[in-house]
Amino acid sequence: MAQVEREQDPGELPYRAHNIPKLGFAEYWYPIVTSRELKAKPKGVRLLGRDIVIYRDAGKLYALDDRCPHRGVKLSLGECLYKGTGTISCPYHGWTFDGANGKLVAAIMDGPEAPITRKVTIRHYPIREHAGMIWLWGGETEPSRLEEDIPEWIADQQTFFSMPMYTDYACNWRWLVDNWGNDQHAQYVHRKSPELFFQPQLPFNLTIEPKPLPNGRGMAFKRIGGVTSAEFPGLGRFPNNEWWRFMKPRGRGNIRGFENSKAHKVYGIPNQSEVWLPGMVLVGRLHGEYALVQLAVPIDENTTRCFNINNFRRTGKLVEWFDRLHYYLWRGWAHDRIFSDQDKVLLEAVIPGPERLSKSDLGVIAWRKFMGSNARRPPGLKEAARDVA
Repeated sequence: MAQVEREQDPGELPYRAHNIPKLGFAEYWYPIVTSRELKAKPKGVRLLGRDIVIYRDAGKLYALDDRCPHRGVKLSLGECLYKGTGTISCPYHGWTFDGANGKLVAAIMDGPEAPITRKVTIRHYPIREHAGMIWLWGGETEPSRLEEDIPEWIADQQTFFSMPMYTDYACNWRWLVDNWGNDQHAQYVHRKSPELFFQPQLPFNLTIEPKPLPNGRGMAFKRIGGVTSAEFPGLGRFPNNEWWRFMKPRGRGNIRGFENSKAHKVYGIPNQSEVWLPGMVLVGRLHGEYALVQLAVPIDENTTRCFNINNFRRTGKLVEWFDRLHYYLWRGWAHDRIFSDQDKVLLEAVIPGPERLSKSDLGVIAWRKFMGSNARRPPGLKEAARDVA
């Protein structure tokens, strides 16, 4: 009965048409926590609907299913009893697993010669630490090279440095990624955020031109035309008497003239805004020395971890010190909390159902089609996805 109800769920129709799974695309790396959160004790996390324990031992990282198959207790409540061996021991009866391969190497309460140790293996996961984050691969295939799947801003920590933080949203990951498809919500939702409060109204009624990236990883969105005010018959003008907007467009407000920007001409950055698989958005500045990467991590069907990864070009010790201070005193609050939480409130209030899409949703429509046709999948699902798309 539950399966029938799910198939008839009208909120699934836009995604089922492109075979976009509710739990996300597993054949990708996802950041799950920041590096500083993983200390001496094992930590339980959740990714793609699975409970996973991550831990360090002798400087190495390990990830296993967070369930002892003996009596079902969480391994994350246990400890690395035998330091330097890469193992973790269940707190209930001491079943001890090798983090490198998931094999049961000892059942302490059964004694050293316990035959059960030759019969039990639990799932282990590829795990990496990079750019101040712990990354997990939840897929069934051989993991790709992490640096090849993420933007240069995060991959190349010699040229850039990253400052990550995250917030958990009580919504499905697809709603968050749809939010990044240049649907023009920012011009309305965020117009009174601290970043944009004193800047002129962002252009709306834009024409969006989605274009697949040459590397096949995602799409770029070119914005054409648009207005900053308009008269609506019977209602009046939008924006309505916002006299306090005295600043010139800058930051997010300065979205015009990218072709003539330093980012494009000096640093060779091809686009100001891109969305990448499996679900991340890149938004740069015209000076080319900063880019925000937001990444939607599917925790389960109803929870998404939104990583805000602020990336700065290394241009000198003094500038790096200023960038870090600026983030802690302003940007971390103004964007990663206030600005992002404006989206969080709305996405958590979404009621799934039939959609009536309009001109402003052109980017969303193009992105859904691209995602369904190009996302990495296990071999057995590739043909099915192609047939649906």
